[in-house]
Amino acid sequence: MSGIIREKRNPIQGSIHKRVPQRPATVPTDIYISKKSKTQAIIKRVKRLMLKENHKTVTIHGLGAMILRAMSMALEAQLALQDQITLKPTTETITLIDDIIPEDMVGES
Repeated sequence: MSGIIREKRNPIQGSIHKRVPQRPATVPTDIYISKKSKTQAIIKRVKRLMLKENHKTVTIHGLGAMILRAMSMALEAQLALQDQITLKPTTETITLIDDIIPEDMVGES
């Protein structure tokens, strides 16, 4: 490794645009949690899906900071259904893409 010269990269000048994560095709029992999701509305939806529509499973999805919130909502749904449901937390990794827009291109369209 003595023959390799490494140079420090210049910091990127520009703005970062975060793309919306791609979701697979959803089914009615998939519930995605966002900052705007209301806890009581999610619990009501879980109750409706499980009790009135007789679905066996409901999947609550959370990404990043919403993972904790999704778990909290699942626990609240379990309490609201008086422990009639079992929680099975799982994790997976998805690929996210951010676009870096150079400063000289900002404002051009």
